[in-house]
Amino acid sequence: MIATENYTILMEHGLVIFKAKPESPVIISIPHDGLPFQTLSGFFEPRKIGYRGRDLNVWPVAKDILLSARVNAVWGQMPRALVDYNRAWPVGINYYPLTQKEVHTALDDERLLKAYQEYHAAIDRFLISATEKFGRTKVLLVDLHGFNKQPPYAPKGGFDLILGTGNRASIHHGNIDEKLAKHLTDRGYQVFLPQDKHLGPEEDYFSADFTTRHHSEKHGVSVIQVEINSRFRMRDARALGQKLSLDLAEFFKNHCL
Repeated sequence: MIATENYTILMEHGLVIFKAKPESPVIISIPHDGLPFQTLSGFFEPRKIGYRGRDLNVWPVAKDILLSARVNAVWGQMPRALVDYNRAWPVGINYYPLTQKEVHTALDDERLLKAYQEYHAAIDRFLISATEKFGRTKVLLVDLHGFNKQPPYAPKGGFDLILGTGNRASIHHGNIDEKLAKHLTDRGYQVFLPQDKHLGPEEDYFSADFTTRHHSEKHGVSVIQVEINSRFRMRDARALGQKLSLDLAEFFKNHCL
């Protein structure tokens, strides 16, 4: 455990956990920008089915949010090829039956189960503590991801950010998703805000997976999966990513803290 002025930082079970001081009703989870697979290849059995790629440079966006606003964070370090924190286990759940024919699970090597369980247990602890202190209506979990492929219904130039809520199934209190979309749109971003029904005959792209749906249902709090376009995460576009972090931090400070 390491203490700073604004955070207590824990590093355990393949996680880095940032606990805000004083306590915060906002939690950020970062599941897919941990260690590259090569660092642990050969020690464990990789996942046989499912996506393995990293959401590169999502962590720098999250870090700059933490440096600008008092929020908690759970950052998973296990390579996605070994542990996908955003999938169910032991039985997979396919939230996209119209477009995804195979069912993905979090891991195949059960020696890694503790790392997966501790990731979600850390989120559970934050949510339980925050709801007790602030009430469910004030708590917000944001699951940060990155995307490259644009939906077919994207506008010219594509979306900058996609908000995944399972078509608002993970929004339990009020309209925090609409407020976030307006805040970001007012600052010049192209944002996809899902409605109660998906747009076309297939599911909306990035409509939220296990973390968003599971913790929303379990704790009765609002959860949003935020997908960040790769152009904000490129090394030569650091200023764009920093501006996005500041804009997200501003929203948390104005609407949640």
